[in-house]
Amino acid sequence: MQTLGDAREHFWRVIKMADACEVDLSTALDENKINIDEYADMITGCRGCTQVGKCDRLLAEVAQLDRAPEYCVNKETFAQLRQD
Repeated sequence: MQTLGDAREHFWRVIKMADACEVDLSTALDENKINIDEYADMITGCRGCTQVGKCDRLLAEVAQLDRAPEYCVNKETFAQLRQD
């Protein structure tokens, strides 16, 4: 079993990926498009990711993405929130 990464670092990584995908997670929470448990699950999923280095390099290189990368455990959630 893989050890989960630091919660604070992954919280910010989820925020950065959301911003890059033009998803405002605060608004999604306010508008009940996701609930706090789903938000926490996004962070926990990110904490278990094995592609953190790849993700950090991508986020450092680009400001905006059409969609989250295939390896992102939250790609479907970001895609859904972007459509709403």
